[in-house]
Amino acid sequence: MIDRRRALISLCGAVGLLGGPLVAPSVAAYPDKPITMVVGFGPGGMTDVSSRMMAQKLEKALGVNVVVENKPGAGGVLAINSVGQMPADGQTIVSFLTDGSFTSTYQNKPIDLSKWAIVGGYMPQERVLFAHKSTPFNTFQEMVTFAKANPVTFADGGAFWSSRVVEAFGKKNGLQLRLVPFRSGAEGSAAILGGHVMIAETGVGTSAWKAAKKGDLKILATLSPGGLKPFGLADVPTLDKLGADYVVRVVYGYAAPAATPPDRLEKLRAAFKAAVEDPEVQEKMKALDLTPMWIDPKTFEGTLRSVTGDAEKLRVYLAK
Repeated sequence: MIDRRRALISLCGAVGLLGGPLVAPSVAAYPDKPITMVVGFGPGGMTDVSSRMMAQKLEKALGVNVVVENKPGAGGVLAINSVGQMPADGQTIVSFLTDGSFTSTYQNKPIDLSKWAIVGGYMPQERVLFAHKSTPFNTFQEMVTFAKANPVTFADGGAFWSSRVVEAFGKKNGLQLRLVPFRSGAEGSAAILGGHVMIAETGVGTSAWKAAKKGDLKILATLSPGGLKPFGLADVPTLDKLGADYVVRVVYGYAAPAATPPDRLEKLRAAFKAAVEDPEVQEKMKALDLTPMWIDPKTFEGTLRSVTGDAEKLRVYLAK
């Protein structure tokens, strides 16, 4: 019996050498090469920073290198459009923020979500309006009074939605605001910290946020509903309580082209969820005052779809 088994093994080996294997070749396990996370904002902003934190954990979960690539522009839409042209093989995912859905809809070129598979959402973020310490106003109401009579330069932190909300408030109240756009919270922070603009908007966690907490910048208001009570700043007013008709709801996430194979999507989602919920990632994000939170694909897609109504209303109002 042993001899017969050895003979069979030898025969199989010979057939393999002559005519290939007797069974179908196995498909290479996914992933078997580096994965790219395309960030639609510049280096140093919170999309970039949080993505790099998670990339390290994704590498461990997936067993391959995860490369973070910055492609800033148009509120993240430039990166989304770029990845939309790439193969749907699970090798490239792109940052997919509510700001991107807002921006594309506002510009009358809405993102077709049916062409995308949401990997998941991972972080809501409060947006904050700062003033340079040299400005002649200390509160939001004082800024409004000043801006009615004097030009005020305003830097955004790469969030197109935030800029439109501030612009709408300025229009409603007759303010002389002069927008200076930037590609990320890092750039917007540098502008306000350097005194190149009088006021600026960025998210929590940025250099501007850190400086404001130390007293080096003035915090005028939040553009997001809910306020800053979780950060010990309950007295900072929210824009909706100051008479604004529009607010900002920024939530971070990632997506891949819709044609990505389902098994690959599920592997990406599982690894992404694990990265967001990893204790080390949670600790690092919370140290920056960020709020890591796994948001399942279906829920996050619903949030993205709800943004389009805000964009359409703001576009109509600002076009008047």
